[in-house]
Amino acid sequence: MDRPERVRALKAALATLDGGVSPMTAADLRSEAVPGASTGGKRRSPQTTGETGDPGHSVVPVPRALADCLPGGGLPRRAITTVADCPAFIIELLAAATGRGSHVAVVGWPDLLLTGVADAGGILDSIVVVPDPGDRPFSVVGMLVEGMDLVVHRSAGSDRVSATQARPLLARVRRGTAALLVVGARFPASAVRIGADITAYHGVGAGSGRIRGFDLSVEVVTKGAPPREVLLRVGRGPGTDATGVVRRTPRIPGLQVVRAG
Repeated sequence: MDRPERVRALKAALATLDGGVSPMTAADLRSEAVPGASTGGKRRSPQTTGETGDPGHSVVPVPRALADCLPGGGLPRRAITTVADCPAFIIELLAAATGRGSHVAVVGWPDLLLTGVADAGGILDSIVVVPDPGDRPFSVVGMLVEGMDLVVHRSAGSDRVSATQARPLLARVRRGTAALLVVGARFPASAVRIGADITAYHGVGAGSGRIRGFDLSVEVVTKGAPPREVLLRVGRGPGTDATGVVRRTPRIPGLQVVRAG
């Protein structure tokens, strides 16, 4: 069974769960909001690294700037990564993954503005969205990790998941094909922890102008290694030329300024 067929099978299986989970693609959501809208972005192509969306590879592609901070140069498959609740950073990850052929699912995040994925060069048709997983979110996530490349789950409950709750899901993650990102919750046995926060906006002057870019401060923590930090510059900002290449040294100690896309 190829990947598109597997995704269709997963969507059909989700519909059979108690309560009738209704998955859709991000392109469907955009088309409802903007008739005739494109399902793929053309503004810029994300600079990515890592392998393509092939479950035989050990990582899912990420923006090139993050590669040196992550084991294997991407998000580890068959493992859990906990990520800060920073929508702009998640959009960059989704764009990088789908832009390299990965199939992605987003669970429990109905207000995430996925149109930004297309603007960043990603493919909306490659994103399955489950806005409301009902009262069995881990069951939904557990099904998706067995067939997708990347699953993003935003926890709506407690910010800490117990080992008892996590054990069945972790077993399915290890048997599956996906990298699982848990957003906004502390999850036991996570292989990677990523913190992210917008530190600056560019393009807005004193009461005028428009946002042309922003900076993301990102910290990556993996087992057995010291924390690594990087400053991602998304769009155009100070110190960049027409292509967005950074031309000046950052003033933030310990941070390396790079271009996200």
